[in-house]
Amino acid sequence: MILISYLVRRCIRLVAPFGLAVWSVTAPAQSNEQDGSLLAHPLAAGDATRVEVTVAFVSDGYRRGPCKIVESSGDKRADAQACRTVSFYKTTKPLYAVTSAWLMPEFEGEFIAPKLKNSKKVAMAISNSYPRYELSKGHQGTTSVKLVIDITGKVTNCIAAQSSGYATLDRVTCKQMMRAKYNPGQLNGEPTESIVYTSMFWGAGSGPPEP
Repeated sequence: MILISYLVRRCIRLVAPFGLAVWSVTAPAQSNEQDGSLLAHPLAAGDATRVEVTVAFVSDGYRRGPCKIVESSGDKRADAQACRTVSFYKTTKPLYAVTSAWLMPEFEGEFIAPKLKNSKKVAMAISNSYPRYELSKGHQGTTSVKLVIDITGKVTNCIAAQSSGYATLDRVTCKQMMRAKYNPGQLNGEPTESIVYTSMFWGAGSGPPEP
């Protein structure tokens, strides 16, 4: 029974969807939150602006339940990212948390975002990489990462833009995302280096961490 419970806990967890859609924007660009990515923009446009959003949610510890904005960032498109970046935990009553979102820098031209090519492989690698110690302790959370994608679609850098609260989970997130392969982003029809923000949820079915 203990082994079965462990395997169920190991397998039942959610990660952000990886099938990133292609979309186009024209200047001045704002923000985007489509299909898996929280945000994507040309590297040359500069840094995205980080904002904070307060949300309330309920959850069984594996899947996020109802989630709503309690305190807005002031930008609806940034707010739409918030329920995908929050570290949610098992709770039957609304739990309040402050989480991150990002505003796209302005740029001119038509941008087509990078699209992940090996989503099934990445998802499988992630599903098998939950650190055993963190899982055994019930450590869970959401790591939001900033990826740099070169003109060939290779991930050349990954940093934790928002930590899960556990350094090991953050490191494993970047380790797995560095193996991802993308169709490169395009700006005005030409391949361009891009920034992609995405998130990964590590769920152990636990309640909120102790203060």
